[in-house]
Amino acid sequence: MLRSDRQPEHEVTTYFDTPAGDLLRQAFSLRVRAIGTQRVQTLKLRGDQAGPFGRGEWEWPVGSDWPDLDLLADTPAAPLLQAKELEPVFTTDVQRSVRTVQQDGATIEVAVDRGRVIAGGTAEEIRELELELKAGDPEPMYRLAAMLHTSLAMSLGAESKADRGWRLRTGRPRSAVKQASIDLPEDVTAAAAFRMIVDGVLAHFMANQPAAASGDIEGVHQMRVAVRRLRAALLLFRPHLEPHAEGRFTEALRSLGRVFGEARDWDVFCTEVLPAAVESGISAPWLELLRGPAEDRRIKAHARAAAELRAPLLTATVLGLAGWAGDAAVVVGQPNGDAMHRPLADLAPGLIEQLERKVLHRGRHIGRLADAELHALRKSLKKLRYGLEFVKPLYRRKQVKAYLHACKGLLNRLGEFNDAVVAIELAAGLGGERQPELAPAVAALAGWSAAHQNKARRRLRKDWDNFRGSCLQG
Repeated sequence: MLRSDRQPEHEVTTYFDTPAGDLLRQAFSLRVRAIGTQRVQTLKLRGDQAGPFGRGEWEWPVGSDWPDLDLLADTPAAPLLQAKELEPVFTTDVQRSVRTVQQDGATIEVAVDRGRVIAGGTAEEIRELELELKAGDPEPMYRLAAMLHTSLAMSLGAESKADRGWRLRTGRPRSAVKQASIDLPEDVTAAAAFRMIVDGVLAHFMANQPAAASGDIEGVHQMRVAVRRLRAALLLFRPHLEPHAEGRFTEALRSLGRVFGEARDWDVFCTEVLPAAVESGISAPWLELLRGPAEDRRIKAHARAAAELRAPLLTATVLGLAGWAGDAAVVVGQPNGDAMHRPLADLAPGLIEQLERKVLHRGRHIGRLADAELHALRKSLKKLRYGLEFVKPLYRRKQVKAYLHACKGLLNRLGEFNDAVVAIELAAGLGGERQPELAPAVAALAGWSAAHQNKARRRLRKDWDNFRGSCLQG
């Protein structure tokens, strides 16, 4: 129900940093916002585990257009600004309309911003709808966002106004980031752990959206990793999740993974495989014939990935998954749903064991497995690794460290094998009937691929034995 409707306000906001960008490097933004005669100073810090859109925030009224550094004394940014000068780095000029909505016990501020972000002589339009939880649980906010998305088909934006300003100023998007550790309390319930894991991985996923949208190799890679981690979380808890929702989210993530996977495969082919083949002695002039067509495929794959970032599926998946994971009443399935309200420590061994059994079954004749079977083993092993990383605080540190080390060693070997297999598959696709002149280049790369596959196969048995010897189930 609509509670209030304020008059639109004209806001001019100036962002500050040191000349060396000390705040930016530590994920802080410092601003002073002018609204009529009022001035508000705000410090924000991007959070790693506060959900996909969480931030730390400190705010004070001030009497000047310049930041008051004394107010920052008790914040994490204080050490960065000792004896440092500040300078304005960019501004935003927006017309903001705000409404406060009460929904299912939550107070949500809905703001519509129209205006510009200005950095030097460059400007970019701002057209945003922002939801901010003022009180209550976040799930009603996600439901409201999903309802709005159903009606308006909007795209999620992971770039804050500060991120956009820095991109305009420097010409570079926010850097890609790796997954932060998800620290589960020892007494956490399975439902609470599932919510924390999903929130943490969604935060990782969205944090890499700006880099991936710009075509950044690592940004695309990290989004693909996040998709795989989300699928691993769903698989880990699958016995106790509501099956219809879990199935839909798994299929949506599988679809997203295919798009990011294609871009990643071409990145690896162009930036790793071709240089490695040349270094191993394969004729560079022949391989250079493949580079042009491969780069063309790579550009097209990145364009499809960028389009996917703006597509309704991604927005719907993030909003739906975040809301569902946080609602214990709908996340559980039958007949074993009550288990989600028990301590995760009681369930974790059984959940990990089911993933481990699948890996041990798929790899039991590792020396005789075909290419497709080794690929299936690698996928199952990745899910086991991610699942174990999610729950590792519940195990003895020394034991789980050794297990993960063996897991990663086997995964690296299977990854070497897979890269060689994918390389020749991609190259063969370039040298089709319409381009017979590429056949010698494909043949040269095929020799390199076969040698690397054979090398990886010879070393697989040792890595497999190390893995089996470290298994938690004995």
